[in-house]
Amino acid sequence: MNYAFWRYQLFLSLLYIFWGEFFVSGGILNQVAFNFSLFYPLGFLVGYRAKFEQVRSAYLAAFTFNLFSYLIASITEYPIGSWILVVIDFVSLAVFLNVGMYIGRRAQSKE
Repeated sequence: MNYAFWRYQLFLSLLYIFWGEFFVSGGILNQVAFNFSLFYPLGFLVGYRAKFEQVRSAYLAAFTFNLFSYLIASITEYPIGSWILVVIDFVSLAVFLNVGMYIGRRAQSKE
């Protein structure tokens, strides 16, 4: 694992700690909003810097972070509402990461 992967893991963990208190109720819209607050800033940061290695590390960090969160939830026997929510979670992760990278690239190219 390279340095960018661990930096992105730290960034996601800090965002998770910050936003975790705001999104405490369940539901699909809440999960999508939570994913936006976590993965859009990461995508924007990566898109702004725009290096292929960092893009690959960002995807790896985001998917690993999400997998670990579900692993911890299953170990602690936290009830997962439905598997459809898990699929929506991973799809919204990819969508928000891509949108953040696109907006970050556009912001960087305007400078």
